[in-house]
Amino acid sequence: MLGNVIVGCESDNTNDKAGASSTTAADNWIQDIGFDNGAMVFNPIQGAMRVNGKIDFGKNIEGEVTDWIVTQWNSRSDLAKMEGKREGDRYIYANEYKTIAVADDGTVTLGVDATKEYDGPRVRPTDPWLHLYLEQRYKEPRRLEGDKLQVRFDVRVTENVNLMTNAEYNPDLHASIAVFYLILSDMNGSGQFINFCVPIVDNRSDIPHGEWHIDSGGAAAGNTNQLIYTLDGNKIYDGPTANGEWHEVDIDIKPYAEEALAIAKQNGFLKDETYEDLGLSAIYIGWETPGIFRSSMDIKNMIISN
Repeated sequence: MLGNVIVGCESDNTNDKAGASSTTAADNWIQDIGFDNGAMVFNPIQGAMRVNGKIDFGKNIEGEVTDWIVTQWNSRSDLAKMEGKREGDRYIYANEYKTIAVADDGTVTLGVDATKEYDGPRVRPTDPWLHLYLEQRYKEPRRLEGDKLQVRFDVRVTENVNLMTNAEYNPDLHASIAVFYLILSDMNGSGQFINFCVPIVDNRSDIPHGEWHIDSGGAAAGNTNQLIYTLDGNKIYDGPTANGEWHEVDIDIKPYAEEALAIAKQNGFLKDETYEDLGLSAIYIGWETPGIFRSSMDIKNMIISN
């Protein structure tokens, strides 16, 4: 999770944030942002691609193709076994371990409470840790063509509380991080890809730092052994991201994706590929919590376009 600090691309933030607001639903690469077709729920065992059930958010999804997946790696509670209910303007699934809700305006709430997920704080980097992700995986990846790759969403971190004592807490082992990952895969079939992270919050800093590393050395079941590139949060946010306020993310990530590709090449990956050889094969949105934290965020208006 910790890695080399990125020397970021020189790019004008004003131009980066020039407008995906006019993007229509037909242009949005993210499917079903209103969760009209519900979500499949994967088994909590990390790496187990077994569907335990579906959640419908109170809608009739019989016969519908579901675009969303909920992954809940290393949790002691299975979302597929939880009963949902209408609560005001949203439909919610919640217990003492996790929360997922969708409001009538499409706002998604993702929350974790790791109090009962661990017997005690993790003591080794290889110890598994809690994840709660919303995912989409695309059978036909969208090729990265065009002058830009615009990512837009509004996000509000409503809670990110460290429940460990000062003596227990080790920032090299313990954190609670919210992220928006784009998986940029080689369309030429090598199987290699870039984990491109648009950060939302990291309890260890007011604004998440940029960094890159090869995803290895942690819990074996979760290693991709590919490049993880985290965009410097200072290129996105004007102030602390865990302040309970809404933050608008609207940024052209193409120059940073090109930088990530250059770093991948320097480390022996994607040696012959160009930017145009990459395609968006998946997105992952949510929490990674390798510490004992209580964390929650709201996210809405999610768009990826070119």
